[in-house]
Amino acid sequence: MDRLIINKVISPKDELISLFEFSAINYRCEENGIRLSLADKRYKWETLCRFTQSTVLIYGMYPFKASEREKILNQLNKINRQLITGTMFLENETVVMRTSADLFDAYNTHETIARALEYNAGAITKLWRTLQPKKEIKSILSERGNAPRNNPWS
Repeated sequence: MDRLIINKVISPKDELISLFEFSAINYRCEENGIRLSLADKRYKWETLCRFTQSTVLIYGMYPFKASEREKILNQLNKINRQLITGTMFLENETVVMRTSADLFDAYNTHETIARALEYNAGAITKLWRTLQPKKEIKSILSERGNAPRNNPWS
């Protein structure tokens, strides 16, 4: 029979590293946290994880710079009203998605952290085209040979 874990001190940093090693995820320990590169089929970005006594703070950072400060702040305000978990903000010229994983239960730390990382990544990818500067999108499309045309029917 499994023994009940009572009053176990949970180290958010140790639990995060344990999850990454169990999942074979590459990461780098830095002075101010743990950094990893994430990607899906279309996008690639950096994520930085920091810690409090019982929480993993997850900061997903878009790789592009926000060129129009007032416009992006208005977009982030609208987005933040819709987010269920976390918040988006502008740090210098970088758009950041912050979520957190509160580790209260020693049995579910990996699941709790994984859920927060997945939510963060899901928000980053879902909102990418909304937040990416339009001139950068046109540049990427023209590099691929998919430059937008004046007449979409031609």
